[in-house]
Amino acid sequence: MNISKSRLFLAAYLSIFLNFGPNISWAQNELSLEQAVSRAVIDDEWIIANELIELSLSQESISAGQLPDPRMSVGLSNMPLDTFNLNQEPMTQLRIGINQTFPRGDTLALQQRQKMQQSEINPYLRDNRKANIAVQVSILWLNTFLAQQSIELIQNDRELFEQLVDLTGVRYTSAAGLARQQDLVRSELELTRLDDRLAMLRQLQNTNKQKLSQWLPYQLLGKSLSSVTPDIEPPTTRLTSLGQATDFFANHPTVRAHDKRIQIAQTKVSLTQQSLKPAYSVGASYGYRDNAPMGRQRADFISLDLSFDIPYFTEKRQKPKIRASRYTASARQTERILLFKELFSNYQQANAQLDVLDERKILFEDVLLDQMNDLTETTLSAYTADEGDFEEVMRAYIGELNAKIELLEIDVERQKVISRLNYLTATSEN
Repeated sequence: MNISKSRLFLAAYLSIFLNFGPNISWAQNELSLEQAVSRAVIDDEWIIANELIELSLSQESISAGQLPDPRMSVGLSNMPLDTFNLNQEPMTQLRIGINQTFPRGDTLALQQRQKMQQSEINPYLRDNRKANIAVQVSILWLNTFLAQQSIELIQNDRELFEQLVDLTGVRYTSAAGLARQQDLVRSELELTRLDDRLAMLRQLQNTNKQKLSQWLPYQLLGKSLSSVTPDIEPPTTRLTSLGQATDFFANHPTVRAHDKRIQIAQTKVSLTQQSLKPAYSVGASYGYRDNAPMGRQRADFISLDLSFDIPYFTEKRQKPKIRASRYTASARQTERILLFKELFSNYQQANAQLDVLDERKILFEDVLLDQMNDLTETTLSAYTADEGDFEEVMRAYIGELNAKIELLEIDVERQKVISRLNYLTATSEN
């Protein structure tokens, strides 16, 4: 019965301790899930690099829409090799020319559009990255939190186990011989197992904290995590069919990014179709002639030329490229359908997991924990009255501790599933 009183005293003490004084100092030294996610998004170098890539592609789009640089030419024509005199022959001339090439059809406009479309993917990729960071950091934070709170639960109950060991020792050494030696050994063994369990949980806690270092600075990781289980709000939308999901997921960042890839593929089809049109080149040159040997003035020349290629052998040159670009565009459309199915499938799986976890949470909170507590009290009372077996007492205490930890695992797993659901139902800000 002393153990039961200790349990009540400990619970009351912890309640007072958690509700008053320490809250102010802990609030300054704890790392909440919201703070971890927010800091990870702010410090993410990938987002910074992606913004620079967007700027780069935007600048490239300006360049892609410009005409090629004109070509200048300087030459000497019909120079006599016997004297190398400019005025000996009437055909000798010094030429200066300029030539401008015009790409096929709307190639320049389409190239500019394609580069701009590539840059427009990046805001959606950043939105998806932010939502994905929230999931990954949440899972690591929750894994660390689970280890931290499991350690706290075991440490809170360890005092009760120590008292049980003391009680067994007293009963064993008493003249009445109320306990057997194996009961004492068993109680000490279970206490050692608790210590081993604590060591494993500390290792797990440290491992997950080190994984968080990928996202968070070390000064934040030095803080302990908030001791309150976070309450992530689940999405309010409930999708029941693929058709409904298709309309809803149309604004998901991954889908919006894929829509841009479809546009890029369609632009490439138009771009390859320009290969059926001729490319033009326009040129002009000026030819200077020196005066004749007798001083007679010679006329200078000006030349104009227009050249273009003729796409004649198209069956095995241009048309296969056009067909290939169309196949790629069709593949992108098909991939869009697969993307919707994947998102909806993951959404259904997450919802099914959440429903089961909700049922288990209610079962543990409303029924199982009370039953485990009643069993512990009953077996302990029977043992102290010399009417029960010590092994039953240990099993009851360990079972109750495991039930508490299992309820904590259910709460943490619920938050993980809700995090995944929030990612799946994320919408783009752009």
